[in-house]
Amino acid sequence: MPSGMVFPFDFGYIPGTIGGDGDPLDVLVISELDTFSGCAIECRIIGALKADQTERNGDRMRNDRIIAIPEVSVQHASVRKIADLPKGVMNEIENFFKSYNEQAGKSFHPLKRLNPQQALSLVSKARLENSQTKLIQIFLPLRDEGGKDFSKRLWKNLNDKLTKTFGGLTIYSRAPATGLWNDGEGNRVKDEIIVYEVLTDIIDESYWKSLKDELQRKLRQEEILILVSDINRL
Repeated sequence: MPSGMVFPFDFGYIPGTIGGDGDPLDVLVISELDTFSGCAIECRIIGALKADQTERNGDRMRNDRIIAIPEVSVQHASVRKIADLPKGVMNEIENFFKSYNEQAGKSFHPLKRLNPQQALSLVSKARLENSQTKLIQIFLPLRDEGGKDFSKRLWKNLNDKLTKTFGGLTIYSRAPATGLWNDGEGNRVKDEIIVYEVLTDIIDESYWKSLKDELQRKLRQEEILILVSDINRL
């Protein structure tokens, strides 16, 4: 650190990631806890500061800052997103990184403040490829109760959303599967379904609950089945 400067909060990295500068993703942990260099902290990600950094030689690269809260924090227990932080905290953080880099002969350019889902997407994309150990499957009906196909726009929006969040998506749609179940009155119901699959290393339960509620509402289903499995790469 330049003389007289200290980090406003604990500053470290997320293991198993590679950022735009070739180093692990940086993370700023906002906390009232007394910690030490080298410790690992279980945190929840509340957002990120998307930023570019210009080196002394003029090279420009992405150097994002993930913002996190320790799960055991009491003072910040209610903080779930950047907007929940006390007013002015993010301005102070941005100004610190600008000043810190200026002292080192570099320049730091904040681009955008990201929400928790966008920040998690950054982390997932930065994970080393072989660390994606979770397979998530979403089972979706092709048609509504009246046999009418759902709109192409609905599928496109879902495709774009999952691809943007997880960096990739597999859709089993050329040969739809057949779903059979009992309706509770002794009748067997048959339906054609498609299966969406994504790979990830982080299971954000709030994200999946929100997506499930959204799909159940838009597809007018009592329940959408979403499964998660542990996988091993060969």
